[in-house]
Amino acid sequence: MSKIFRYVQNDDVVKTFNNLKGTVLTKRPVVIARHGDYSLLLEAADENILKISIVNDEKKKIYSERTYDITETSNELVSRGVRHATQKLSELCDAEVNKRRFQIWKWYMIDWQKEHAKETEEFIDHEIAWNEDEVGNETEVMDMESFLHGEYLNLGNTLSLIERYVVDENHKEMFKKFAIADIMEMTTEDTKEKSIEETEKRLQNDELKRHSYRFTVCVEATDKEHARQALLNHLAGDERITVQK
Repeated sequence: MSKIFRYVQNDDVVKTFNNLKGTVLTKRPVVIARHGDYSLLLEAADENILKISIVNDEKKKIYSERTYDITETSNELVSRGVRHATQKLSELCDAEVNKRRFQIWKWYMIDWQKEHAKETEEFIDHEIAWNEDEVGNETEVMDMESFLHGEYLNLGNTLSLIERYVVDENHKEMFKKFAIADIMEMTTEDTKEKSIEETEKRLQNDELKRHSYRFTVCVEATDKEHARQALLNHLAGDERITVQK
């Protein structure tokens, strides 16, 4: 999933509107947040009328818009409205990502069925049935989820699949652009998670490593050997401790 980028915080929208309504906002909207192909825009509908809109930049389509008269509306109400709009922005973007990703996965399914026509019925029967003892121990029949995820993350395979199945050049370019961005983001997240896991494991191992520490101890005795023997008697039985001669 693509990340949301914030340019104006919820509580600062009214302040930004007042600061820019006589300058920048007379010429163009200001972006409050971006998520994938979607933007949340701040506009000046009038001198005191603030408007926020959710727009799909790729399709040039407005999905929702709402206005506030700042002379009659509190900053808290506007802030709450911007927060809800940002949540909607995220939902729309995630739905769009899932729709395009699942479409590519459908093409992978079709491709697999063409290559394994004789195994299709067995696969369908296996997916319909539920055997709790077999879950996690599947070896004979392919795990479709693992297959799709693994194949999809192979950028070369996915671009080749799009090239074969998409006829319209505009759609082909759109799916390729989407797949590159989506796969790069997913593999980056996988790499980041792996790096975090390796770091945590290394830190845990470091904590378990034994280190040598040297302390100065004063012992009252008649001579050095007498002192050494007294120290050994005191520390006897602990294999971690050695006394240098």
